[in-house]
Amino acid sequence: MRTVSRLQRALLRWYARNARPLWWRQQPMDPYQVLVVEVMLQQTQVDRVQRLAPLFLQRFPTLESLAVARLADVLQAWQGLGYNRRARHLWECARIVVARYGGQLPSEPEKLRRLPGVGPYTAAAVATFAFGRQDVPVVDTNVDRVLRRLLGLHGASSRQIEQRARELIPTGYSVQWHQGLMDLGALYCHRRQPQCMRCPLRRWCLSAGQGGEGSRRATSEPCFEGVPRRLWRGQLLRAVAATGELCWEEAAQALFGLQPTAHQRAWLREVAASLCRDGLLCCRDDRLCLPD
Repeated sequence: MRTVSRLQRALLRWYARNARPLWWRQQPMDPYQVLVVEVMLQQTQVDRVQRLAPLFLQRFPTLESLAVARLADVLQAWQGLGYNRRARHLWECARIVVARYGGQLPSEPEKLRRLPGVGPYTAAAVATFAFGRQDVPVVDTNVDRVLRRLLGLHGASSRQIEQRARELIPTGYSVQWHQGLMDLGALYCHRRQPQCMRCPLRRWCLSAGQGGEGSRRATSEPCFEGVPRRLWRGQLLRAVAATGELCWEEAAQALFGLQPTAHQRAWLREVAASLCRDGLLCCRDDRLCLPD
């Protein structure tokens, strides 16, 4: 226990002096704002979230304002963040919280996980960073990697990592502890080339100096003309959002230029169909538009 205490103090001291100056750490955040930022951070780079989160929250400053908004307006405000399904989930989440919880986000991770688009990590992050829960481990990709290396648990299951993460939370400092672990993973404990000599926890780390992980096999994703489908989806959604609606020919030209080929038109139909299935686009009278 003495070793753990020294480790905890070392990380907390380092974080107090070297915390990344992220926008959402510089001001008080209510639970709704924490939720918005955490949903954005699921699949968007930190720098982009820093730039776009304030604009989104200026447009929808409260959970109630998001709940009563048109989905089309929410999707337009989400432009630039990618993975637009998250915007719909966030909008649905706001509507559910207003209807079921009187507009107050629950603090219990179990209830948060029942909301659309809120997985185990996001639920834990909101419970900890918005409500100060001291007993909830917040394990994102960075924290998972840091703990596996620090504790020598490379082959451990996610449940085992979560249990050890819970045991290590220093009483009264859960927020600082988790943010410190995240910063450590982002700045030093990189997946492929960890900077062990710069790490403030190197004296306690059971994997220090052993190098990074091998490259992971990329997840297969349908591509067209060398571009992943998710990027085509985003480009089509931006084109429709910019004008309000497009006929098929206008949409094809927006994506492929003045003379789209038959293969390009077929790909457009496939991309549009996937967006319609996700509730991000509608096709009315043979025209593509944002949902109401």
